[in-house]
This record gives sequence, structure tokens and C-alpha cells, in this order.
Amino acid sequence: MSVYCHVAIGAALGAVAPCPGAAFVLGAAAHVPADLVSHHDLDRIAELLLAAAALFLYTWLGDFRPAILLGAIGGAAPDIENLFRARRSGTPRKYFPSHSGLLRHGGARGRWNLAVQLGVAAIMAAWVVWAPDFW
Repeated sequence: MSVYCHVAIGAALGAVAPCPGAAFVLGAAAHVPADLVSHHDLDRIAELLLAAAALFLYTWLGDFRPAILLGAIGGAAPDIENLFRARRSGTPRKYFPSHSGLLRHGGARGRWNLAVQLGVAAIMAAWVVWAPDFW
């Protein structure tokens, strides 16, 4: 998934997490199944801009609740290695399971898939706004 979609999923999980620490862990854990789905990735600049906009949006929508923000950050955190890759023997080395090859990363899809991801992000935003107070 694109980073903004990972942010959205993490924020939605943060909205129902029992504490901010759990929100971060849930967001990061949700990165794996989201990566397994075939999707279209954007270039790094677009990913950064959309992720920053999504973080701002979820912070604003979530009334600055720390769990929502930390869930969103946790969802995006594994993709940091895609921006700052460690180099070893001239080839990029990645560590997160769905990036390193330990788990299969979803295959590339056309740009139409961005609309699907935007739909997922919109549903997650609605959840953040209207999620019941679980804890």
C-alpha cells in the first residue's frame, strides 16, 4: 500500500487501541497484511507529501488523541527503510518482513489502484471520526 494508506489504517487502529503504545504496535503490525495486497506505489516525494498530509488530517480529525497519531506513525514507520535504505554490497538491504522478501510483497497494480487505496483511506478516516470510545 501507499504510505498514506498505511497511515490511515494505523490511525483507525489507534482510535480503538487501549493505549498509545498499543496503537503504535497495532499500526506497525497492520503494515504486513496491507503490504501483501497487490497495489500501486508512488514515487518517494509523492509518498512523503501524502503521508504528511494524512498525518496532519488524522491528528486534526482525532482531536489530537495520542493513540490515533501513534497508530498512524506506527502504520507508516516500516516504510522509513524505503527512504533510507542501508547499502550492503551495492544492493539495498531491507529488514521489515514484507520488504525483505521474508513475506511476499503484493504485486504492482496500475494507477487505478490508487483510487481503491483512497477509498480505504476514506473509510478509515470515517472510522477515526465516528469510532466509539472503546476504552
